[in-house]
Amino acid sequence: MKKVKFLLLISLVTVIYSCKKESETNDAIQKGSSITVDTRAVVVDSSAFKRLMEEENRSIIYNEIKKVKKVSNYAEGSMQSFDFSFKDYSFKIRYIEDRAYIQYRIDHKIIADWKFCNVNFYYDSSWETVEEDCHLLYNGTDSSGVLLFPGFTEEYATYFVYEFNNSALQFVNVVTLNRTLSADVWTNPHEFRAVRKKNKLHISLLDKDGKEYVFENGEGDPEKEPENQNISKDLIILKTADGNN
Repeated sequence: MKKVKFLLLISLVTVIYSCKKESETNDAIQKGSSITVDTRAVVVDSSAFKRLMEEENRSIIYNEIKKVKKVSNYAEGSMQSFDFSFKDYSFKIRYIEDRAYIQYRIDHKIIADWKFCNVNFYYDSSWETVEEDCHLLYNGTDSSGVLLFPGFTEEYATYFVYEFNNSALQFVNVVTLNRTLSADVWTNPHEFRAVRKKNKLHISLLDKDGKEYVFENGEGDPEKEPENQNISKDLIILKTADGNN
Protein backbone atom coordinates (compact mmCIF):
# COMPACT_ATOMS: atom_id res chain seq x y z
CA MET A 1 0.00 0.00 0.00
CA LYS A 2 2.85 2.36 0.88
CA LYS A 3 4.47 1.51 -2.43
CA VAL A 4 1.29 2.52 -4.33
CA LYS A 5 1.09 5.83 -2.47
CA PHE A 6 4.74 6.50 -3.26
CA LEU A 7 4.17 5.84 -6.96
CA LEU A 8 1.16 8.14 -6.97
CA LEU A 9 3.24 10.87 -5.37
CA ILE A 10 5.98 10.46 -7.97
CA SER A 11 3.40 10.69 -10.80
CA LEU A 12 1.92 13.86 -9.31
CA VAL A 13 5.32 15.51 -9.05
CA THR A 14 6.07 14.55 -12.66
CA VAL A 15 2.80 16.10 -13.89
CA ILE A 16 3.43 19.32 -11.96
CA TYR A 17 6.99 19.55 -13.33
CA SER A 18 5.78 18.98 -16.90
CA CYS A 19 3.16 21.73 -16.60
CA LYS A 20 5.78 24.14 -15.28
CA LYS A 21 8.14 23.41 -18.17
CA GLU A 22 5.32 23.90 -20.68
CA SER A 23 4.47 27.24 -19.11
CA GLU A 24 8.12 28.32 -19.29
CA THR A 25 8.29 27.25 -22.95
CA ASN A 26 5.17 29.28 -23.81
CA ASP A 27 6.63 32.32 -22.08
CA ALA A 28 9.83 31.91 -24.08
CA ILE A 29 7.87 31.66 -27.33
CA GLN A 30 5.93 34.81 -26.49
CA LYS A 31 9.13 36.64 -25.69
CA GLY A 32 10.57 35.43 -28.96
CA SER A 33 7.56 36.82 -30.81
CA SER A 34 8.03 40.22 -29.22
CA ILE A 35 11.67 40.15 -30.26
CA THR A 36 10.58 39.50 -33.84
CA VAL A 37 8.32 42.56 -33.73
CA ASP A 38 11.20 44.68 -32.47
CA THR A 39 13.36 43.36 -35.30
CA ARG A 40 10.76 44.46 -37.86
CA ALA A 41 10.75 47.88 -36.24
CA VAL A 42 14.51 48.05 -36.65
CA VAL A 43 14.16 47.09 -40.31
CA VAL A 44 11.57 49.83 -40.83
CA ASP A 45 13.82 52.37 -39.14
CA SER A 46 16.73 51.25 -41.30
CA SER A 47 14.65 51.70 -44.46
CA ALA A 48 13.63 55.19 -43.38
CA PHE A 49 17.24 56.05 -42.67
CA LYS A 50 18.26 54.71 -46.07
CA ARG A 51 15.64 56.85 -47.77
CA LEU A 52 16.86 59.90 -45.90
CA MET A 53 20.43 59.21 -46.97
CA GLU A 54 19.37 58.73 -50.59
CA GLU A 55 17.47 62.02 -50.46
CA GLU A 56 20.49 63.73 -48.91
CA ASN A 57 22.79 62.45 -51.66
CA ARG A 58 20.34 62.97 -54.51
CA SER A 59 21.54 65.23 -57.31
CA ILE A 60 19.26 67.56 -59.25
CA ILE A 61 20.64 68.33 -62.70
CA TYR A 62 19.55 71.46 -64.56
CA ASN A 63 20.15 71.51 -68.31
CA GLU A 64 20.15 74.65 -70.40
CA ILE A 65 17.04 75.36 -72.46
CA LYS A 66 18.02 76.75 -75.83
CA LYS A 67 14.54 77.45 -77.16
CA VAL A 68 13.52 80.33 -74.93
CA LYS A 69 11.06 82.88 -76.25
CA LYS A 70 12.42 86.43 -75.97
CA VAL A 71 10.72 89.78 -76.54
CA SER A 72 12.43 93.12 -75.94
CA ASN A 73 11.91 96.84 -76.36
CA TYR A 74 14.93 99.09 -75.93
CA ALA A 75 13.44 102.26 -77.36
CA GLU A 76 14.37 105.52 -75.69
CA GLY A 77 12.19 106.41 -72.74
CA SER A 78 11.95 106.15 -68.96
CA MET A 79 12.02 102.35 -69.04
CA GLN A 80 13.23 99.52 -71.28
CA SER A 81 11.91 95.96 -71.25
CA PHE A 82 13.08 92.41 -71.82
CA ASP A 83 10.75 89.41 -71.41
CA PHE A 84 11.67 85.75 -71.78
CA SER A 85 9.58 82.64 -71.25
CA PHE A 86 9.62 78.85 -71.36
CA LYS A 87 6.50 76.69 -71.12
CA ASP A 88 4.28 78.44 -68.53
CA TYR A 89 7.24 80.18 -66.84
CA SER A 90 7.72 83.83 -67.74
CA PHE A 91 10.19 86.45 -66.52
CA LYS A 92 9.95 90.18 -67.08
CA ILE A 93 12.95 92.45 -66.68
CA ARG A 94 12.60 96.23 -66.63
CA TYR A 95 15.48 98.70 -66.83
CA ILE A 96 15.12 102.12 -65.22
CA GLU A 97 18.28 104.21 -65.59
CA ASP A 98 21.04 102.11 -63.94
CA ARG A 99 18.64 99.78 -62.12
CA ALA A 100 16.98 96.51 -63.13
CA TYR A 101 13.89 94.78 -61.75
CA ILE A 102 12.42 91.34 -62.35
CA GLN A 103 8.94 89.84 -62.07
CA TYR A 104 8.24 86.09 -62.19
CA ARG A 105 4.98 84.47 -63.30
CA ILE A 106 3.63 81.00 -63.92
CA ASP A 107 0.68 80.79 -66.30
CA HIS A 108 0.07 84.54 -65.84
CA LYS A 109 -0.02 84.20 -62.04
CA ILE A 110 2.49 86.41 -60.23
CA ILE A 111 4.85 84.28 -58.11
CA ALA A 112 7.40 86.99 -57.32
CA ASP A 113 6.43 90.60 -57.91
CA TRP A 114 8.86 93.34 -58.89
CA LYS A 115 12.15 93.00 -57.05
CA PHE A 116 15.67 94.27 -57.64
CA CYS A 117 17.51 92.16 -60.21
CA ASN A 118 21.27 91.59 -60.11
CA VAL A 119 22.39 91.96 -63.72
CA ASN A 120 25.12 93.94 -65.45
CA PHE A 121 23.72 95.85 -68.41
CA TYR A 122 25.85 99.00 -68.34
CA TYR A 123 29.49 98.27 -67.33
CA ASP A 124 31.13 97.04 -70.56
CA SER A 125 27.71 95.58 -71.30
CA SER A 126 24.32 96.52 -72.73
CA TRP A 127 20.66 95.52 -72.79
CA GLU A 128 21.37 93.47 -75.91
CA THR A 129 24.26 91.71 -74.17
CA VAL A 130 22.00 90.63 -71.34
CA GLU A 131 19.43 89.31 -73.79
CA GLU A 132 22.10 87.28 -75.57
CA ASP A 133 24.02 86.13 -72.50
CA CYS A 134 21.26 85.26 -70.00
CA HIS A 135 20.59 81.54 -69.60
CA LEU A 136 17.69 79.44 -68.35
CA LEU A 137 18.43 75.96 -66.96
CA TYR A 138 15.60 73.60 -66.06
CA ASN A 139 14.78 70.25 -64.45
CA GLY A 140 11.37 68.96 -65.54
CA THR A 141 11.13 66.25 -62.89
CA ASP A 142 11.68 68.71 -60.07
CA SER A 143 9.79 71.57 -61.79
CA SER A 144 12.53 74.02 -60.88
CA GLY A 145 15.30 75.89 -62.61
CA VAL A 146 18.23 78.27 -62.57
CA LEU A 147 18.73 81.68 -64.19
CA LEU A 148 22.14 83.09 -65.08
CA PHE A 149 22.60 86.83 -65.69
CA PRO A 150 25.90 88.41 -66.78
CA GLY A 151 27.83 89.93 -63.90
CA PHE A 152 30.51 92.54 -63.46
CA THR A 153 33.88 91.35 -64.70
CA GLU A 154 37.11 92.68 -66.12
CA GLU A 155 38.78 89.37 -66.92
CA TYR A 156 36.83 86.18 -66.24
CA ALA A 157 33.24 85.19 -67.03
CA THR A 158 30.97 86.02 -64.10
CA TYR A 159 27.24 85.40 -63.58
CA PHE A 160 24.56 86.23 -61.05
CA VAL A 161 22.67 83.05 -60.14
CA TYR A 162 18.96 82.82 -59.35
CA GLU A 163 16.84 79.76 -58.56
CA PHE A 164 13.13 79.41 -59.24
CA ASN A 165 10.40 76.85 -58.57
CA ASN A 166 6.61 76.84 -58.41
CA SER A 167 6.52 79.14 -55.40
CA ALA A 168 9.56 81.41 -55.41
CA LEU A 169 12.38 83.20 -57.23
CA GLN A 170 15.49 83.97 -55.21
CA PHE A 171 19.04 85.17 -55.67
CA VAL A 172 21.66 82.54 -54.80
CA ASN A 173 25.14 83.94 -55.35
CA VAL A 174 27.75 85.03 -57.88
CA VAL A 175 29.87 82.49 -59.79
CA THR A 176 33.12 83.12 -61.62
CA LEU A 177 35.07 81.06 -64.12
CA ASN A 178 38.58 81.73 -62.84
CA ARG A 179 40.31 80.97 -66.10
CA THR A 180 40.48 82.36 -69.59
CA LEU A 181 38.87 80.22 -72.29
CA SER A 182 39.74 80.39 -75.95
CA ALA A 183 37.40 82.32 -78.18
CA ASP A 184 36.45 79.06 -79.89
CA VAL A 185 34.73 77.81 -76.73
CA TRP A 186 32.38 80.79 -76.77
CA THR A 187 31.82 80.98 -80.53
CA ASN A 188 31.26 77.25 -81.00
CA PRO A 189 28.17 75.48 -79.55
CA HIS A 190 28.33 75.29 -75.77
CA GLU A 191 25.90 74.99 -72.89
CA PHE A 192 25.59 75.70 -69.20
CA ARG A 193 24.69 73.12 -66.59
CA ALA A 194 23.84 73.29 -62.90
CA VAL A 195 23.88 70.52 -60.32
CA ARG A 196 22.40 70.79 -56.85
CA LYS A 197 23.76 68.26 -54.37
CA LYS A 198 23.85 68.30 -50.57
CA ASN A 199 22.27 71.76 -50.53
CA LYS A 200 24.97 73.24 -52.77
CA LEU A 201 24.53 74.49 -56.32
CA HIS A 202 27.38 74.03 -58.81
CA ILE A 203 27.50 75.79 -62.20
CA SER A 204 29.58 74.60 -65.13
CA LEU A 205 30.11 75.24 -68.84
CA LEU A 206 30.39 72.41 -71.38
CA ASP A 207 32.10 73.00 -74.71
CA LYS A 208 31.19 71.33 -78.01
CA ASP A 209 33.27 68.26 -77.10
CA GLY A 210 31.66 67.87 -73.68
CA LYS A 211 34.65 69.18 -71.73
CA GLU A 212 33.47 70.75 -68.48
CA TYR A 213 34.66 74.03 -66.98
CA VAL A 214 33.48 74.56 -63.40
CA PHE A 215 32.61 77.98 -61.98
CA GLU A 216 33.69 78.91 -58.48
CA ASN A 217 31.06 80.10 -56.04
CA GLY A 218 31.46 83.61 -54.71
CA GLU A 219 29.85 85.26 -51.76
CA GLY A 220 26.20 86.15 -52.03
CA ASP A 221 23.43 87.07 -49.63
CA PRO A 222 20.00 86.10 -50.98
CA GLU A 223 18.25 88.09 -48.28
CA LYS A 224 20.07 91.39 -48.82
CA GLU A 225 19.61 93.77 -51.73
CA PRO A 226 21.63 96.93 -52.37
CA GLU A 227 20.22 100.11 -50.94
CA ASN A 228 17.92 101.71 -53.46
CA GLN A 229 16.75 105.25 -52.82
CA ASN A 230 14.58 105.19 -55.93
CA ILE A 231 12.51 102.11 -55.12
CA SER A 232 9.28 103.97 -54.33
CA LYS A 233 9.38 105.98 -57.55
CA ASP A 234 10.44 102.96 -59.58
CA LEU A 235 7.64 100.79 -58.22
CA ILE A 236 5.07 103.35 -59.33
CA ILE A 237 6.51 103.27 -62.85
CA LEU A 238 6.66 99.48 -62.85
CA LYS A 239 3.16 98.90 -61.58
CA THR A 240 1.69 101.53 -63.90
CA ALA A 241 3.38 99.94 -66.89
CA ASP A 242 2.49 96.44 -65.65
CA GLY A 243 -1.17 97.41 -65.51
CA ASN A 244 -1.03 98.01 -69.23
CA ASN A 245 0.36 94.50 -69.95
